[in-house]
Amino acid sequence: MATSAIGALALSAGVASAEPNGWYGAIDAGWHSADVASNRGVEFEVEDDWAGFARLGYRFNDNWRVEFEGGYRPGEIGEVFVASGAPFVCNVTPAVGTCAPMTDGDLEATTFMANVIYDFGTADSNVRPFIGLGAGVNRVHTKFLGTLASNRAVFFAADDSSTDLAAQAIAGLAFALGDRGHLDITYRYLISNMEVEAFTSAANPSSGFYPARYEDHSLTVGLRYAFGAVEPAYIAPPPPPP
Repeated sequence: MATSAIGALALSAGVASAEPNGWYGAIDAGWHSADVASNRGVEFEVEDDWAGFARLGYRFNDNWRVEFEGGYRPGEIGEVFVASGAPFVCNVTPAVGTCAPMTDGDLEATTFMANVIYDFGTADSNVRPFIGLGAGVNRVHTKFLGTLASNRAVFFAADDSSTDLAAQAIAGLAFALGDRGHLDITYRYLISNMEVEAFTSAANPSSGFYPARYEDHSLTVGLRYAFGAVEPAYIAPPPPPP
């Protein structure tokens, strides 16, 4: 009889400390590094910057969950160069002399993704690794103003947005902060296509569309909170009468 009571108490405590299934919300912030290369042989050097994400998810069981994620990845465009490493776009001033990198350039990526996540371990583990895959769209806004390195008298500029399909791979660690809260450390690798429509101040073959490949690495720290109802603790039936 005493053994049954102790076992019921232990099982009850384990269930009470487990993360509940159901809906959850999360916010993440951290660092990202983007790489943009055009199939016209031009590469955009994007400075590393901060990144932010908001997530709404649903946990089905101890291991599987899905989530909808919105992300924002800003960045300043530094140098624009060709595959050989030679500069392609220079700063607006001075119009002659050394080709300095642009000072007026931004590239911002806004993503909307659906993720499938697998959590290793059990719901009452204090630390749980997780992996996942995501699919969605990436909207990239590109804005810059400079001069062509081949002709400093010709302005080269863009103020354009494109939206393309995107995919990402996810990996991380979740640290339990009680029954409902988690601290998530998350790595994301995002890839998508994008396009930039560039203009020149004079007739020049450098104007037109620049289809490109967008790749991004991000590392964030986030807080996740479960809204689902906690399952009632298991209560062992009373022992049969003697």
